[in-house]
Amino acid sequence: MTRRIALYHDQASGERYEEKAFKKTGVRYEKIGPKDMIKDILARYDVVFLPGAFPLKTHDKGGFFEFLDFLRRMVRVYRDPLLDYVRSGGGLIAVCASSGIVGRSIKVPLYARPFAWGIKPLGLFDFDAVYGPRTGIVDLEPVDYDRPPEARNVVAEVLGEYSGDRFSSLYFRGPAITYGSNNVIHPSLKKEEKPPDEMIVATYSDDDPRLNGKGAIAYKEYGEGKAISCSVHPEFSTWDLFDSMIETVTRK
Repeated sequence: MTRRIALYHDQASGERYEEKAFKKTGVRYEKIGPKDMIKDILARYDVVFLPGAFPLKTHDKGGFFEFLDFLRRMVRVYRDPLLDYVRSGGGLIAVCASSGIVGRSIKVPLYARPFAWGIKPLGLFDFDAVYGPRTGIVDLEPVDYDRPPEARNVVAEVLGEYSGDRFSSLYFRGPAITYGSNNVIHPSLKKEEKPPDEMIVATYSDDDPRLNGKGAIAYKEYGEGKAISCSVHPEFSTWDLFDSMIETVTRK
């Protein structure tokens, strides 16, 4: 099956990490920029990737204000096109910094808050997000749902071969995601006999209490489409994790 995959890029985006994974697995993709983030162009693609961004100048890209502009552009300029795209059946995968702004709320570091005006998350997911405390390697734990039994199938579908045991991934201050008072399991899972339209599929297993037990990867069904929020960069040792994510959200 041939899939049309779009990878967003601009002056602050860190799409180089997704490109590394794609080249290792042979995934074919097209890069799209700010002028392409409109309904008619997005509709051409089966999956759209929103990468992270560089808060510091790296690889001749990014910087503090460029990073904030990246976030503002996502939530202010692209809000309607992105939500319409997923609602109409498109697949969306948001990585690292982008994975935080697809939720209900996002907290930025104290020093950045005076400059973060206008960054109101997309609300595609229902979770609350806080950008993380460090960079490095983190361990992730697949969520083992006891009920409903179908929830395990969703975890297996999104994580693929990494759904059976703890695995490690590259981490660049990606968001820790929760619901309510640090409850990482979506409340509807306690009541329903079938998986809800949104659920955490992997949590952090880390010494830092700001990460440990919090959500790292989330899955969402939205209208006719599907989305994944991935707060880590699988390119370190689990670069083929994107394969199962692409398969999960690809437009049917």
